[in-house]
Amino acid sequence: MSSGGFGGGGPPQGSPPYPPTAQGPWVPKTQAWDPSSQPWGAAPGGQPPGMQPPPGMQPPPGMQPGAGYRSPGLVPPSNLPETWFEVSVPSGGAQFPSRCACCNGPPTKARSISHAVKVGRTTYTRRMNIPYCATCDAEVRAGGRRGIALGALGVLAAAVFPLGLFLAWQFAPPAVTFVGAPIVALAAVFALDRLWKARPIARDRGASSGPRDAVWMLAFRPNDPFTRLAGTNEAWLRDVAAMQGVALVPQGPRKGSVGRFIVAPVVGALAVIPVFFALHGHVHFDNPSVDAVSFDIDRGLAQIDVPPGGHDDLYLPVGHTRIDAMVAGQRADRVEGDIDPFGTHVATPFGRACYATITTAYGSASVDGPRERIATPGQRWYTLDGVADVLTPSPHSVSVSNGQTGATRKRFVRVDCYTGAPLQ
Repeated sequence: MSSGGFGGGGPPQGSPPYPPTAQGPWVPKTQAWDPSSQPWGAAPGGQPPGMQPPPGMQPPPGMQPGAGYRSPGLVPPSNLPETWFEVSVPSGGAQFPSRCACCNGPPTKARSISHAVKVGRTTYTRRMNIPYCATCDAEVRAGGRRGIALGALGVLAAAVFPLGLFLAWQFAPPAVTFVGAPIVALAAVFALDRLWKARPIARDRGASSGPRDAVWMLAFRPNDPFTRLAGTNEAWLRDVAAMQGVALVPQGPRKGSVGRFIVAPVVGALAVIPVFFALHGHVHFDNPSVDAVSFDIDRGLAQIDVPPGGHDDLYLPVGHTRIDAMVAGQRADRVEGDIDPFGTHVATPFGRACYATITTAYGSASVDGPRERIATPGQRWYTLDGVADVLTPSPHSVSVSNGQTGATRKRFVRVDCYTGAPLQ
């Protein structure tokens, strides 16, 4: 028997499907499936429609309705790779065999499969109901829950990573967090996937697939009246092809599912963003003097050099900070302040510079109150609220939401202490 026969449960390729010989195994007849029809097992005599054995022939052991379609001598190993096949069916009114699409057992449920194609701004979606038995349907649902759990645990590992890094290395560069988080998520999913093994395919009861759908829909063209279906049950798909009068196309081994290995790192990288900013504040260092200043943060845990009249910035861990302004290797001043989660701050030594918050209106927007507000002079530490641009000019234009015709934007800059004119 070919590997395709094992994967789909049908006879060897090239032989007629389901030969009614006295020596052959008992297999169900082909019958169109109607999801609204009488459920399997409700027919008189205990045999569901289309499941009667040939005259004078009894089902072999293990072949009762709902137990699959394999005979004991033809059970392949459970780790046999899945193979898949392709068939085209009408987009509307397609007929399917009245058997489980995975194991050929009596169907009791309908699983909906779909595929969406976007052309321009329009999304086209096609859906079909595929017959399944309760056991195979439960296997697919359990596989879906396992995939979601693995992905969620990977994202959780990425979200927790900044907290562990914060406790071990508070002054780690932001790049360590944002590059390390998706790597941690991928490693967590990979490790959990190895520890939490997926259940093997139940070949003993005739299943052709395990935790994944035995039939799925492929990409289509919106104006194409046919839809391409793919599946792992060769015998079932051969009957689908015969019902539509089309050919069944073998496609080879089925590739493993890699979605969780892609989604978890991407979502983990996004989830780590708010966690990082909750643990760090954005501190801007301004040097209003004519000498180069080296800012020594918390006794050497971090350091940043700012040229005369220049500025720079760092993300620092939340909490109280002590910053020494060093000029020519000697401490010239000290700045102390509290760094807030998601906060924006300005550290400026010597207390001789003046600063102001300036509001700029764009489009049809207008500024309520004074456009320029002078900050309290003589301070060395400023905590800013609602300021978009710090120690930099305002942009020439801004983006607005749909329906808006204008906006306002605040900036915090160093100004002349006498005229109030911006110096940056």
